[in-house]
Amino acid sequence: MANITLFDLFTLNLNDPYTGLIEDVTTLPREWDTITAVPRDGTYYEICKRTTLPTAQFRQPNSGVSTSKSAYKKEVKEMLFIDTILNIDESLWDADKGELGAVWQLEASGAAQSVGILIGQQTYYGTSADANGFYGLRTQFSGVVKAGGTTNSTSAYLIWDNPKEGVRYDVGRNASFQISSPIRQQILDSNSKPYFAYVGNLKGWVGLFVGSNLSVWGVTGVGTTLSGTAQPSNPLTDLLGQALVSNIPIKRRQGLKWYMNRTGVASLQASRSAVTPTTGVAQYQPASGRDGMPAYAPIPDMLVGYPIEVTDSILNTETNS
Repeated sequence: MANITLFDLFTLNLNDPYTGLIEDVTTLPREWDTITAVPRDGTYYEICKRTTLPTAQFRQPNSGVSTSKSAYKKEVKEMLFIDTILNIDESLWDADKGELGAVWQLEASGAAQSVGILIGQQTYYGTSADANGFYGLRTQFSGVVKAGGTTNSTSAYLIWDNPKEGVRYDVGRNASFQISSPIRQQILDSNSKPYFAYVGNLKGWVGLFVGSNLSVWGVTGVGTTLSGTAQPSNPLTDLLGQALVSNIPIKRRQGLKWYMNRTGVASLQASRSAVTPTTGVAQYQPASGRDGMPAYAPIPDMLVGYPIEVTDSILNTETNS
């Protein structure tokens, strides 16, 4: 059982109050901040999808047409319980000087960051991130274009960010997602001996909603080996993005957004910095600036007209076929 120790408290209490706590856990999950989250009653609900339309037909006078109908499908959407336990021995609680803020608040802040990181990875990798969590986007692709990489590769995910029919988060029990107040109670150590501690948790019910079957697209197999002297292998390119978007129905193109990691963005930028001179000999050199002088392509913020969100939740260790 992992709890705050005397060494942890010693480290916190001998810190410079002016500098404060320096956060070296720099993982930034952008999903929880940018994908719509909707409060929901309870912890599950049902939805209905129409999968086909009635058949429209021309007919001649005095001639009938075949009857037809829509096809419908029901699905159950769940929100699953996420939990982070906080235990602080009352002896450490009493000894805390609070020079960086109360140790409870520091741990609660860390728990909130940890939840965001887990939800970010769960969003893409589903039960591979946490077996008890929701299914991820990789198992719900509508279509992909392959860059060519296999092991130790990454992907750029194109998500239909539509809160009604596309991708969103559901937060159950009417968005009950909170850190409890600390309660003094008796708990057991690893040898089943009792002591008093202040306990609580960060808890909530969270689900990933993917409504339409045409909500999640991707460029997979993007290479992750970048070099300052040569083009990356299996790069993310504008052509790949264009090929992917060409497969997306017009009705699903309003509200699309790319999610990729730093490597994906760097790969795209490098591919834009490659030009083919008029001699026809392919070389790696800077793209030309407005004044005709050499200038590297700027850091990408759009691909095929859709905005890019850069996130640490997407891994460089994906296996893509």
